[in-house]
Amino acid sequence: MVEFIFTVRDDPPEDGYSLGDLEVLGNSGSVTTRGLEHPDQRMMVYPSAATLLSEARLLASRGKGNGRFEGYGSMFVVEFSLQKDRVATRHGKMVIDSTPLSEFLCAIYDSVKSLHDHGVSVIEENRKVLNVLEKEMDSFEMWRTSPEVRIENSNDRRDR
Repeated sequence: MVEFIFTVRDDPPEDGYSLGDLEVLGNSGSVTTRGLEHPDQRMMVYPSAATLLSEARLLASRGKGNGRFEGYGSMFVVEFSLQKDRVATRHGKMVIDSTPLSEFLCAIYDSVKSLHDHGVSVIEENRKVLNVLEKEMDSFEMWRTSPEVRIENSNDRRDR
């Protein structure tokens, strides 16, 4: 199953525009913005998390097709393809994972929530972006639980 991990890697004090990394792990590979083999692609993690959540919702709402996430303030790109209720996650030509849609959405939401919870505990000033992230999370949850959405929630880790 795919996993998304946001980390803040910026000098304290953190704010809503703090820089950090995204690591995407899957059964077939992994990729990170941290400059291990390639130039560092740090991004503004809080606005990037809101964008990732929004892109996932748009892809799921269409029910098929492709989506693209680009980190805010970065050139780091991850692409998604949705077919037959499975999402293939790719970075360039490398396939990272193929995941059932419900698990893909849950993985993204859990990652965003974890980053949000971290931000709530450390950000004292410039919380506007954190508030935007919270609104995006609320909007995502309202969408995910609406009667019109036909995504199988039985595999949702948050319901266990």
